[in-house]
Amino acid sequence: MENKLEIKLGDKNDQKDIYSLVKELAIYEKAENEVITNLQEYIQLFEEGLFRCLLAKLDGKTVGMMVFYDAFSTWKGKMLWLEDFVVLEEYRRFGIGKKLFDKLISIAKRENYRLIKWEVLDWNDPAIQFYKKIGAVLETNWWDGKYFLE
Repeated sequence: MENKLEIKLGDKNDQKDIYSLVKELAIYEKAENEVITNLQEYIQLFEEGLFRCLLAKLDGKTVGMMVFYDAFSTWKGKMLWLEDFVVLEEYRRFGIGKKLFDKLISIAKRENYRLIKWEVLDWNDPAIQFYKKIGAVLETNWWDGKYFLE
């Protein structure tokens, strides 16, 4: 890959790309019909500071992203929750995901977070292998709980 790759914090104008990639991720995770948010909601909630995002731009085209936000661990303290992380399939295996993750780690260290936490589907072997390769700890003994309000 000889092109120019930029990893940057997203802004209001990037929310269209973020939303598009979130929908791509939902398709990959076989859950496309579960996406009930819309672009306007993304823009509003981003402006309210509910979440932040990182983008990977290759020659100006968004090819990957991360959505993350502040969280709290009663055992560890200040943490970041990584909600979504995706690189378009045709751009995987070029190190883009690693560069995104490295940037998130850099932000977390600079802002004095103690950990970054996320979920990965048990059938998503490429993601599991990626996380193992970068030295992440994958806990398999916890079950996620959800309570939907709508």
